[in-house]
Amino acid sequence: MIRDDAALASPRSAPGKMSFLKLAGPGLIVAATGIGSGDVVAGTVAGANYGVVLLWAILIGAFFKFVLTEGIARWQLATGTTALEGWAAHLPGWVKYYFGVYLVLWTVAVTAALTNATGLGLATLTGGAVPLGWGAVLHSLFGFTFVLLGGYGGFEKVMKALVGVMGFAILTCALLTFSEPVASVKGMLVPSVPPGAAMYVLSLIGGIGGSITLLSYNYWMREERLTGSEHLGYVRGDVGVAYTFTALFGVSIALIANQAFFVTGTTLTGAQAVTGMAEMLGRILGTLGYWAYAVGFWAAVSASLLGVWQSVPYMYADIYGILKKLPSDERELVTKVTSTPYRLALLFVTLVPLPFAFMGRPIGIIIVYTIVGSLFVPFLAATLLYLNNRVKWSSPVPHNGWASNVLLWVILAVFATVGVQEVLDTLG
Repeated sequence: MIRDDAALASPRSAPGKMSFLKLAGPGLIVAATGIGSGDVVAGTVAGANYGVVLLWAILIGAFFKFVLTEGIARWQLATGTTALEGWAAHLPGWVKYYFGVYLVLWTVAVTAALTNATGLGLATLTGGAVPLGWGAVLHSLFGFTFVLLGGYGGFEKVMKALVGVMGFAILTCALLTFSEPVASVKGMLVPSVPPGAAMYVLSLIGGIGGSITLLSYNYWMREERLTGSEHLGYVRGDVGVAYTFTALFGVSIALIANQAFFVTGTTLTGAQAVTGMAEMLGRILGTLGYWAYAVGFWAAVSASLLGVWQSVPYMYADIYGILKKLPSDERELVTKVTSTPYRLALLFVTLVPLPFAFMGRPIGIIIVYTIVGSLFVPFLAATLLYLNNRVKWSSPVPHNGWASNVLLWVILAVFATVGVQEVLDTLG
């Protein structure tokens, strides 16, 4: 769906009666983009090694991402600008160059991880008939073609369909294997850190729900023409639905892993997370279990791939407009899906992961992506502490309250610890 000038000038009216279907807007697409291979691997390994005692960490991780996304959305509703435009206007000049370099490195890591994960998903679905490497290439090229030709409207429909498939498949597996209601509720409500589990806790909190993809909400808000303070309630509800789904999906993965591996005493490593889970569910639930999990995993990583292919070019186009010092109306045109900067960035996103498709180490690439992504969140929390407190605006949209500031400081501390520790562990 390509917006014309009249559409740009006329914001979408705020929804009246709030319902789940009305709230399932761009936030759900952000959630689906953020739920990727890293979430599945982290949740699977944590559930396999520690059972249900770390479920609370998944809930906290999803809540933290809600806080960050709500802050990004509130900035845009108040100022009419994206977070990147806010950084360029109100932070030191080096920030935009730092983010530009980081975005390139992140793009290499995340696209390599997602193409390998989708290749692994297709290989699992076909029993190896389609090799991982060629499956990775096919998914990358399909993502390019679909985003180039489908427009935002077609993209939104397919993403919501994939959310339905992944949610139904994984929740079905979780319900069919569920057997410890009391322990599971306790694991969600009572924080507990078993010996040796501290880094698993931090990884779960840090990994759930995405990193740079949180910025995608700015651009999808523009596509939906969500502008002005009248949309604040809708946006908060939309983001709330999104991260409720994220939490439910992450908890379901951990519950399945608990029943498949922890309860049975079966050892699992990260490299076995996907194929091992599918095979164990095949033994526990029969053919239905194997196929439900295989389809759910493929749908999850495919949604994440499409979300990244569609949203990350917006960020490159936005940086281009900022560096060229274009007026705000021209910058918004540059970030349209039909612009040359957007399409060149889409081509870059498509081609850069192809050399990694035949490395044969999909889980290792996914772990590298998780580490690189974890370094962005403390940066985002720090910038929101500044922008949403110190920058004055005339909009009725509120600045940060004391609760938002406390949570952002906690997020900054937790994610800085996660990022530093994961880098040290990798180097070690």
